[in-house]
Amino acid sequence: MFSPPKLESVAIDIDSEAIAVIKYNRPKAANALNTPVLKDILSALQWADSEEAIRIIITTGEGKFYTAGLDLLDPINQQPGATISDDFSGTLSTIHEQIINTNKIVISAVNGPAPGWGTSSIALSDMVYAVPDALFFTPFVQWGLCAEGCSSLTFMRIMGRQKASALILGGQRMTAQELESAGLVTKILPKENFMQEVLKIAQGVAKLPPQSLKTNKELLMRNLREELLEANRTELELLKKQCRGKESLDAIAGFAAETEKRRKEKVSKM
Repeated sequence: MFSPPKLESVAIDIDSEAIAVIKYNRPKAANALNTPVLKDILSALQWADSEEAIRIIITTGEGKFYTAGLDLLDPINQQPGATISDDFSGTLSTIHEQIINTNKIVISAVNGPAPGWGTSSIALSDMVYAVPDALFFTPFVQWGLCAEGCSSLTFMRIMGRQKASALILGGQRMTAQELESAGLVTKILPKENFMQEVLKIAQGVAKLPPQSLKTNKELLMRNLREELLEANRTELELLKKQCRGKESLDAIAGFAAETEKRRKEKVSKM
C-alpha cells in the first residue's frame, strides 16, 4: 500500500485504494492561496498522477470554504513592482498543465464558497459537484488582473459568451443553482454528508474498467487538450503583464489600506 506525502497546507486521503482526495487545508485563512500552498497542491497532484493505482483525483476544501482564491495581502505572493510574483503565477500555470495533461478522472467537490481560482479551476475538472450554498465569482477585473485557469476558454465553451462575460467581465456572483443550469456544475448534492455522496459517485466510477476509462478520457480530451494548454500560456503571459500595471497595483494597495483601517477600528472598539 502506497503512502501519500505529508504536506503542510494540503491533506491527501486515499479511499478504496483508487481515489486520492486532495484537500486544501488552510481553513483559518478560508483555504486562500499563497505560493507555498500552490506548491503543495502541485506536489499532491503530481504524486496522485504518478501512482498507477490511483484512478480518480478529488479536490475539496477543509472547513467552510472550497478555496478563497489568491491571498491578495500575503507578501509572499508579491514581488517589487508586481501584485503577483512570477513564482506564484508560474506555479499556478504548472498546476493547470498538470490537470490538463493527466489521464486520471478529476472531480471537484465544492464544499463552500469558491471565489477567483476556486471558480476558474473547476472548469478543468471532468466532473464538478457542489453544495447548495456554494458561491462562485471571478473578480479578475476588480483587481486589475485577467482570467486564469483557462477560464477565458472553458467558460465560453461550457456556458456561452454571455454567462462567461458576466463572470469574467462583470464579476457577477453566481449560485450553485445558476451554474448547474449553465453546465459548469455537474450536480448539486445535499450539504449533509456531501463528501460521502461525492465519494459514492467516485467509487462507482473507480469500479469501471480502467483502460476503458483512460481511453474514453483521451477521446474527450483529444482536441481540447492543446487548446487548453495554449489558453493557459496566453493567460499566464497576460497575467504577468497585468499584475505589473498601475490598475492592479492601485487596486491591491487600496484593498490593503481599507483592510488595515477596518482592523484599527475593530481594535479601538475592544
